[in-house]
Order: sequence, then structure tokens, then C-alpha cells
Amino acid sequence: MTIVISLGIFLSLILLIEGAYYFYHQFISPQQRTMKRRLRGSGKRAEEKEKSAEQDILRKRKLSDVAWIQQWLSSLSNLGGIEQLLQQANSQMPMGVFLLLSGCSGMIGCLIGAFKDWGVLVALGLGLVGAIIPWMYIRFKRKKRFAEFQRQLPDGLDLMARALRAGHAFSVGMKMVGDEFSDPIGPEFGRTVEEISFGIDVPEALMNLTGRVDCVDLKFFVTALTVQRETGGNLAEIIEAISRLIRQRYELFGRIRSLSAEGRLSGYILFGLPFVMAGVLWYLNEEYMSLLFDDPVGHMMIGGAGLMMCIGAFVMKNMCQIKV
Repeated sequence: MTIVISLGIFLSLILLIEGAYYFYHQFISPQQRTMKRRLRGSGKRAEEKEKSAEQDILRKRKLSDVAWIQQWLSSLSNLGGIEQLLQQANSQMPMGVFLLLSGCSGMIGCLIGAFKDWGVLVALGLGLVGAIIPWMYIRFKRKKRFAEFQRQLPDGLDLMARALRAGHAFSVGMKMVGDEFSDPIGPEFGRTVEEISFGIDVPEALMNLTGRVDCVDLKFFVTALTVQRETGGNLAEIIEAISRLIRQRYELFGRIRSLSAEGRLSGYILFGLPFVMAGVLWYLNEEYMSLLFDDPVGHMMIGGAGLMMCIGAFVMKNMCQIKV
């Protein structure tokens, strides 16, 4: 037993000495530290050169005028949706200004609720509404721009079809649309032509176009072009057929909007009537209406009424919205 213990102690000492020797030469030795520093520096310089070369050839959007905010926003990958929303709305506002505007609007809403002493929940609700207002405005601009793109698309396709019948190439027809039409279809088609000129494949450039513009008719056009490139066919006739189909679909959509106008107007009136009546009652008897904001039961009533109004608005919107 003594011999086994002695061998164990001996092996433990040998392993301890070997470990100390290895640790010294790997982490403490001046020669090893110098070599690692040089390798790390050379690798970092090569990575920086490669990254700088890659960044120089990529199109970059200015997110903020402040350097450190620009670097911070560029490092956040989950803000890509906001950046895409600003680009689709053709907003020249940098993302930093948009976030600052949202924060200031939310802070103003919270301060209004705090100064009026309407309670913490009401103040937070006003702050949330204030923060959402810039986002709703950008969404409105985006929707309006997409509607204008959908209105211009049949005319642009007709121009492309005439250019193809005259003997021009497909890219030349798209360039003519980019030169002749105003925003949004003109700049978007012009950007697609630039991507094709820089070496991007036509299907990929068209898919990028559908990513920038959320339009169902445009997706029909891109899908038809992709299939035509694989199977062949008269491209001018295909584009004319798509243009005619889009016009018929747009006409049917207008008829449906006319038929559903009464339901949509009723929804607007029913949704706005509680706010109008609350304002009238507040003007006639402020003490009577102040119970909703001063009493905890009133807070619960406001929350329940708001929830039911949102559910009703969602139901009525789905009833009046018919997809074509």
C-alpha cells in the first residue's frame, strides 16, 4: 500500500511539473507572447483590410449624422425592419432621427399624462401612442407609395412591351420606364437596371425589386418573366397580357371598394363615436367624466372599452376587406 501511495505522489509531482512547464511556455514565456501578439496583429490587419475592401464596394445608407450612433445602429441587426420600412416609404429621414423622434413623442405623451395626474397606466399608454405615431406616419407613406406604384405599373408594362416590339432589349425597356416615369416606379426600375448593369442576374435583380416594393401585381410580373426565361416565348405578348390582367384586376378592386364604402364608413363612425361623445361630455361636465381617470374602476372601464373597440375594429375591417 505504501508503494502505491509513493507512486501516486511521484506521478502527481511529474504531472504538476509538466503542467507548470507547459503553462509557462504557452502563456508566460516572453517569446511565445511576442509571437502570439504578432500573429494576432497580422490577422487583425488582414481582417480589417478585407472588411474595409468589402465595405467600400457595398452601398451604405446613412443612419445618423453622429459617428458613434451610426456605428451602433449598424451593429444592430434587428433594426433591419425599420430600415426597410424607411426605404420602402422613400423617406430621407435617417434611422437615428426616426428613433429619436419616436422617443421624444413617447416622452411627450408620458409627460402629458404625468402633468395631468391621470395615473401611471394612462401616462404609459399615452407614451406608447406617442412613440407609435412616427411609425404610423411612415407606414401611411409606404402604403400610399405602393398604391401609386400599382397605379403606374400597367402603363410602365405597356411601355416595355412597345419597346420590345420595336426591337429593344429587356433592360433597355426597363431603363425607358425608369427615365420616363416619376416616383415610385421610375426610380425603382432605374435601380433594377443599375443592378443588372453591375453584373447581377436579371432574376435576382427582379427579386430585389419585389423585396423593395410589396406589390402583388409586381410579383405576377416577376414570376412570369422568370418562367419565360426558362421556357421561352414572346416576351412582349406576355408583358401585354400581364398589363391587361392588372388593369382588369385594378378595375374590379375599384368596384369592390365602391360596394364596400358603406361598411367602411360605418366602421369609421362607430370607432370615432366614443371619442367624440367623451369629448362632448368632458366639455359639458368635466367632474362627471373625471371619474374615469381618477377612480381605479374607471381605469379598468377604459381598458375594457379600448380592448372591445380594437376587437370590433378588427372584425369590421376583415368584413369590409375583400382580397382580389
